[in-house]
Amino acid sequence: MLRKWKSAAAGLAASALLAVLPLAGASAGPVYDGKDVTVIVPNSAAGTMSRYAQMLAPHLAKNLGADNVRIDNQPGAGSLKGTNALWNSKPDGMTIGFTNIPTLLIAQIAESPGVRFDATKFVYLGRVAAEPRLMLVGGNSPIKSVDDIRNLGRPFVFASQGTDEDFYTMVVLASALGYELKIVTGYEGEADTSLAVIKGDADGQMTSWTGSLPQIQAGDKRPIVFATRERQDVAPDVPTAIELLKDETKKGQVEAIADILNLSRGFFGPPGMDEAAVAEMRAAIEKTLTDPEVVKEMAAKDLPIVFAPGEKQQKTVGQVFAAAKDLTPTFKQALAQIK
Repeated sequence: MLRKWKSAAAGLAASALLAVLPLAGASAGPVYDGKDVTVIVPNSAAGTMSRYAQMLAPHLAKNLGADNVRIDNQPGAGSLKGTNALWNSKPDGMTIGFTNIPTLLIAQIAESPGVRFDATKFVYLGRVAAEPRLMLVGGNSPIKSVDDIRNLGRPFVFASQGTDEDFYTMVVLASALGYELKIVTGYEGEADTSLAVIKGDADGQMTSWTGSLPQIQAGDKRPIVFATRERQDVAPDVPTAIELLKDETKKGQVEAIADILNLSRGFFGPPGMDEAAVAEMRAAIEKTLTDPEVVKEMAAKDLPIVFAPGEKQQKTVGQVFAAAKDLTPTFKQALAQIK
């Protein structure tokens, strides 16, 4: 069964590293009334994550009754820098985060040395989007299929911004699909890895469909395989990794990574976040993401909304984390390759 994902080509100017978005509105409750809220985005200001946060910030401010919702980009270490900062922030609800939730879980499952948090103890406030992630190569690359990668006669050069969810997803795919991988890390963000692939400095990258759509439509990138359980109707001819398994014993790992990735982009708070703040923030996020006008506005910028309540995300995180522990050896082996 195909999943439906609405996508349209659109551009949005890169935001400043630190943007302040003032907007007054009716108060959702006493915690946030007239306050300033900071949203840490542990990703670059030029990436899709920041585009989501910048677009949603004024609507969230209105529904919280806050004076300002400020976006604070703190990229680095595969999103771990900003995530660690949120972990150590005051749990009064005035500082929350927005990122790819899979990054948190995968880094912890991998026992990454950069992790200074317990992903199961963050407070999950609401999923914003869920969209497929996929492997892409450059538009001028001779690679047109996974078979082409297997027959390269050399390792597939993978551009990575660090040990984030795309890093670990590529590692799982290489192991399950039967090709050798050369990982090149140190890129600042998605924009840099994208440029490396387009220029031919790297063979490919893992990224989101939304983030890569403009380059695909321009012919600068070519989709090769989805890291999902099912084919996607945005590109129905592109296979899933599960269809192309070289090693059937790795099917469980591919399914586990697909389930983790489905948690996708969302808001989350520090451990022990004030209960009243949690309730107000979850309510404001739900009101924002279920507003038809907001959904329409975001879709027009190719930023689809697929909302899930924070309470559901909290439960799902625990379940997925427990089920994916058998990925740890594969992840640790990958980390050893880049040390």
